[in-house]
Amino acid sequence: MRCKDLRIAIFYGGQDFALQPLSRAEVLGIIDEEQKVVEQYENPAPEMGSQAAIEGLIELGAKAVIVRDDTLSQSEYKALKGQVKFMPTQLGNLYDVLEHLEEVKQGAKDQLEGLEQGESAQQES
Repeated sequence: MRCKDLRIAIFYGGQDFALQPLSRAEVLGIIDEEQKVVEQYENPAPEMGSQAAIEGLIELGAKAVIVRDDTLSQSEYKALKGQVKFMPTQLGNLYDVLEHLEEVKQGAKDQLEGLEQGESAQQES
C-alpha cells in the first residue's frame, strides 16, 4: 500500500517542536509528502476538546497519525481507529520524524496493541 501523496498528522509544540499528546499539543501538523511540506495548524484540542482535533485531522485529509506512547488517550484512539493508520515512534520531535519518515511509515498499523487491550494508563487529565 504505497500512497504517493500520503498526508500524515503529527502533534507537537514548543521551541524544540517536541511531539506532544493530542489533547495538549500546540500544533496539528500535516506532513504532505506530495508537496514536500509540513502544513501547520493551531491544534483546537486544548480549547475545544480532543474531538475537534480529531475532526480537523480527518477534514485535512490525514490518512495516518504519528503516535508516541502518550499521544492518544483510549477514547481518542477509538475515535480514530478505522479512519487512519497509526505510525508508532519513539522519536522525540518533528525534525527527527522528518529525517526518519520512511522508517516511521514502514511501521504503520491499523491498531495499537496497548490501546486495544486498554493497558495504557489512561492519561486523561
